[in-house]
Amino acid sequence: MKTLSKLTKKLHSLKVFGSLESEISCIVYDSRKIVADCLFVAIKGDNFDGHSYIAKAIELGAIVIVCEVLPSNYADFTNVAFIQVEDSRLALGELANAFYDFPAEHLQVIGITGTNGKTTCTFLAKAIWDAAGKSIAIIGTTGIYIADRFIEATHTTPESLELFELLDEIRKSGIETVVMEVSSHSLVLKRVAAIKFAGAIFTNLSHDHLDFHKTMAEYAKAKKILFDMLQIGAIAVVNSDDSYAELMLNDTQAEKFSIGFSSIKGNIACRNILLSKESTSFSIEENGNIYNLSTKLIGRFNVENTALVAVLALKLGIEFSHIAQGLAQTIGAPGRMERYILSNKAVAVVDYAHTPDALEKALKTCKDLLDSEGKLFVVFGCGGDRDKSKRPEMARIATSLADFTIITSDNPRTEDPAQIIKDVEEGACNNNYSSKIDRKEAIEFAIAKTTIGDILLIAGKGHEDYQVIGTKKIHFSDSELVRKYI
Repeated sequence: MKTLSKLTKKLHSLKVFGSLESEISCIVYDSRKIVADCLFVAIKGDNFDGHSYIAKAIELGAIVIVCEVLPSNYADFTNVAFIQVEDSRLALGELANAFYDFPAEHLQVIGITGTNGKTTCTFLAKAIWDAAGKSIAIIGTTGIYIADRFIEATHTTPESLELFELLDEIRKSGIETVVMEVSSHSLVLKRVAAIKFAGAIFTNLSHDHLDFHKTMAEYAKAKKILFDMLQIGAIAVVNSDDSYAELMLNDTQAEKFSIGFSSIKGNIACRNILLSKESTSFSIEENGNIYNLSTKLIGRFNVENTALVAVLALKLGIEFSHIAQGLAQTIGAPGRMERYILSNKAVAVVDYAHTPDALEKALKTCKDLLDSEGKLFVVFGCGGDRDKSKRPEMARIATSLADFTIITSDNPRTEDPAQIIKDVEEGACNNNYSSKIDRKEAIEFAIAKTTIGDILLIAGKGHEDYQVIGTKKIHFSDSELVRKYI
């Protein structure tokens, strides 16, 4: 139980109606979770408005209502306190932070943002901190990892209430550092607005989530929020080869580090890159200092991920020997360029690539690793009820880079999967493809076409062990299916 007056000390409130001495049992923003003596925050969403549930929340036991617009009959609820705020989402985070006794202030919090590479970066950070004998937790797309405990993720970045509850658990478990994926949605929706980040990484920005952000300019502006939040003493590390890197660093108070890979931009250079089927090595050069690194992760894009995390760790005080040890040992994140040797001696690669840029990078990586006589196959689909503009672009990339493409379903959700595939097919620039709605059938068809020396990229779902068809979540795993053929 927490006293309302203590929770509201840092709240940007407009008006308070009623007593601030109420004892609050918990904070709720989902009216289905109302319990006695709770505080209900009315949030406006795209498909719902929590303000419509205020009367119901009070009927079910809420004794404090936080809202942007007061109900016309608020004065009739004599035993209920109303707090009118300018932004309910911001208020939810501020209240949750206070309710859990400001857990982020006792943790070193690292944020990773960008279109692609966020999950891999979190696992690279964990490998480094583990090698240094330091405790670290992960919050991200593949789940929440707190010591030996695993919690399934419903969002890349949890809603602020759940996020602060997790940070409280992390602090109480004795862990000192947390690395988290920070999505553009979470930044716009103020889920992390109350967190003080010790460091942040920007990986890249490419076409994704334009159903939400509408334009690339708005998408970039959302990512920039993380770097605008950084305070003096924090560390900001960006991929300076990306055209949005300079924007990210504009106006940030953090100490800035930008890494140039193929360009001469940045104050740190990544050089001597050597790629193979089994490993990757490169050097980081800064002010005459050279740091040589190697990793089991493959592909040029993983050079970028690895270098970004290595520099951040170095600037946060991790010894280079531990950085090198951690990166040499790690196998990366689940569902990210997972390799399997099939019984026919072809190689299958399962990857989460679900954006045009990620698919292109994954295909180019596989193409670089092909034997001289080998062929490159790809299976991919596009999700339903999401940004439709990327569908033909992904077909263009696949049919131009792969020898043969199988277009299939991803998570069709409430859209007709056949129509999604038609949208995708519009971008095909060669006649080197076929389409199969059933993902299992598509993968098995692709495996049957491969032979020794070939590579099959199965893209789009990675670590996910389900498909969303209609409104139902059905068990399905690309990796599980592939393992039947190794």
